[in-house]
Order: sequence, then structure tokens, then C-alpha cells
Amino acid sequence: MIETADAEPEYDDTAIRFLEALWGDGYLSPGGPEEVDRVVEGLPLEGKTILDIGCGCGGITLHLVESHGAAHAT
Repeated sequence: MIETADAEPEYDDTAIRFLEALWGDGYLSPGGPEEVDRVVEGLPLEGKTILDIGCGCGGITLHLVESHGAAHAT
């Protein structure tokens, strides 16, 4: 079993502020929320669980929950 409770965060506050200034709040991707919407268009995400593994600070995952009705993100 992998224990992560003592792991250092991958992104500190300075890195997060820099990336948000560069790419915007939550720094989804250079294409922004519109690109995410285009990629997932037609997928039945409502009520689904989203598994986010190593995807930065989770901006895309949060967008899927907030804008596409995904029920839960892990």
C-alpha cells in the first residue's frame, strides 16, 4: 500500500499563482474551458465519478463537476 499522508504537495502557492497568471484561474489547459467542453461534447458525464490522476491542480476535473454534472471527483 502506498502512503501519501506525508508527501509534499507537488505545487506550492508560488507555482499555483504563476500558472494561474499564465493560463487563467484553475489553469485548465491552454484551450480553456471551451476546449474541455469541445472534447467531452456528447459524453454522458452527469452523475459519473471522475478519477483525476496526476492532472495538476484539477482544474479540468472541477470544470467537469461544475459544468457537466459529474457527481464526484477523486
